[in-house]
Amino acid sequence: MGKYYKDADQLYEIYGYFLDRLLKDDKIGAKMAKAGIVIKFIYTDPDCEITIDLKNPPAKPGYYGTFYLGPCNVKEDVWSRQSADHSHRFWHGYENPIASVAKGKVKQGGNVIATLKLLPVVKPAFKMFPIILEEMGYGDLIIRKK
Repeated sequence: MGKYYKDADQLYEIYGYFLDRLLKDDKIGAKMAKAGIVIKFIYTDPDCEITIDLKNPPAKPGYYGTFYLGPCNVKEDVWSRQSADHSHRFWHGYENPIASVAKGKVKQGGNVIATLKLLPVVKPAFKMFPIILEEMGYGDLIIRKK
């Protein structure tokens, strides 16, 4: 198991809450939706996957996209495989996605160029992620600069 998540259920709880906020956000969510793609994130330690559908009409009113915690039947345009710990550090703003791919920490396939366009869009979420962890009672998972 990784450093931050005790199991897939905890990761789904945290990322579900986080994505719920992101995909309702009038700034971040609206800009994410413009990508018009489906992204599948495959995590290790714990093993799980999350799919974000920014291509099809959102499943719920007031959202700019739909997310699925666990396997789903929505076909992805791009996929990204990484450890859950790496993703956790990324959402704190501590991992450079380009360098991560170059170093083999992240494997990707499909329309990778489309995900690169999302990077500047999701940057404001780096400030949001630690706040969400605190709100959920997971302040111990916040990575603090030394």
